[in-house]
Amino acid sequence: MPRRTVFWAIALCAVAFAAVQAWALRWTCDDAYISFRYAQHFVEGHGLVFNLDPTEAPVEGYTNFTWTMWLAIGMQLGFTGDAIETWSNVSGVLCHAGTVLLLAMIAWRASGGRAVVPIAACGYAVLHHAASLAPAGLETALFVLLVTAMLRFTLALRCAREAWLLGFLGVLLAMTRPDGGLFVAIVGCFVLHDAVRRGAGRLLFGYVVPFLVVFVPYLLWRHAYYGYWVPNTFYAKSAGDPYPGQGLKYVWEFAKCYYGLLPVLLVPAYWLVRKPDLLATISPFLGRRPWLAILGFFVPYLGFVVWVGGDFMFGRFLLPILPVLLLSLDFACQRWRPLWLQPALAATLVLSLFLRVEPAWIAIYDNPNGFSDNRAISMKKLGEMPMTEAMRVFGHYLHDTWAGLGVRIAIAGSHANLAFRSDVPVAIECAAGLTDARIAHTPVLQRGTPAHERGYVQFVDYLVRERRVDFMFDTSFKTREITDQYRDISFLAGIPARLVIYNRTLLKELKRRDPNIRFVEFEQVLDTYLADLPNKAKEQVQADFAAFRSFYFDHNEDTARRVRFEEFLK
Repeated sequence: MPRRTVFWAIALCAVAFAAVQAWALRWTCDDAYISFRYAQHFVEGHGLVFNLDPTEAPVEGYTNFTWTMWLAIGMQLGFTGDAIETWSNVSGVLCHAGTVLLLAMIAWRASGGRAVVPIAACGYAVLHHAASLAPAGLETALFVLLVTAMLRFTLALRCAREAWLLGFLGVLLAMTRPDGGLFVAIVGCFVLHDAVRRGAGRLLFGYVVPFLVVFVPYLLWRHAYYGYWVPNTFYAKSAGDPYPGQGLKYVWEFAKCYYGLLPVLLVPAYWLVRKPDLLATISPFLGRRPWLAILGFFVPYLGFVVWVGGDFMFGRFLLPILPVLLLSLDFACQRWRPLWLQPALAATLVLSLFLRVEPAWIAIYDNPNGFSDNRAISMKKLGEMPMTEAMRVFGHYLHDTWAGLGVRIAIAGSHANLAFRSDVPVAIECAAGLTDARIAHTPVLQRGTPAHERGYVQFVDYLVRERRVDFMFDTSFKTREITDQYRDISFLAGIPARLVIYNRTLLKELKRRDPNIRFVEFEQVLDTYLADLPNKAKEQVQADFAAFRSFYFDHNEDTARRVRFEEFLK
């Protein structure tokens, strides 16, 4: 059987396996609903904003502009509501399968038609966390595909047309995620080298022009619209503060899980330092260029991941450079001539990646390592349903119950889906301030889980007085005042929340719409307190009344009860 037939039969099987595995693992990460909400508001004509609050300046709470625009296209085509999840899941699966196909194409081109097995394609196809993060609703798989596509042209840049294409790929990459700019700079060094060595300035011109024509106007628009050169998430995730200790832990735990990748690290290093022989004159893929490109993509980005402290999703930040690393096996087999070595390497790699060793704590959100497998956590049972399905039901319930009431909520981890599904006009993300500039620009007091380090504690007064938030879905919400014991509220199926302020008009209407809602009627609490006023110390009443004002009186017209407090305190 011809090598071409064997090679592409295996490659297509790898592509099919990657697509089927990713689809079987499909889910939607909570952070994806932030992009969904931006896309929805954009399609509805409100602009690229998270909140519909005329007093709030636009905040760039997404890091994936091109992905958010792709979601908006899906919504324009009719994939609205829950259907946008399917649009994002399918798109992620296709990008993941596309990466596997592209790896096979690069391996075949590099071999000059002599390869038997696409080693990198087979390895990446079976990588569990690549498959599980691809259909999660985020830009992860698209970002990996674009990085791999840029590597394909960097390996051997042939003409100005490819330089133009490489430039547009770089623009897409940098607009898909800001860290794509690092790859853009790395590729720019290779293009500059080629332009100088060949005396072909058109190569550099072709690479740079797309940035001048597309990216610079985009950057100017971003600054004019949002007020900053980088997304709000840069500040929310404290990306300006180095966190190498956490980053090293992030990389090491992934390496222990996928131990089969560790020997692969030696391959590009070996061939880079080895003196090129006569074979290097036959093809650029047999010289030092591929190894320089692989290490040029791999090492700086790995350093970036360590520097920023990784991510709270296990392995997500490492995925973009794994296809690059795996390709070194395909390239090495062009120097190691025995044909049996290719299937042997592919089988060994696939088996080692299949037999991954996941940490015991990987499915526990509140673990001491600061990152976890978010899919495993999201698929846990909440009552009788998986958490993702329970939140879907609850979100639709809130949408129907809160319709037209202008409810304002505060959300933490795992609650962005409630902001999207309930369609509330204002939702404040408190875990890091991803969608709130005031919270995001507040210094982190103590480093912890990346992008989950601020919490609401510093911002109680901001949430109450400036944003007038009604409900908080972090049930640990406390102000350390007397009102804390009266803040519990329970909605559908006992889903708990906390009252940030007591808006009696809103609560009375909610109770009318759903008599099963449970909360403490605070007017009765005040009446009981007032009846006992003669037995209380004035200093204590003064402190309690300050808490009552913040929680109740500043948001409700209740002159009679207010006057009784004020007269007592005169």
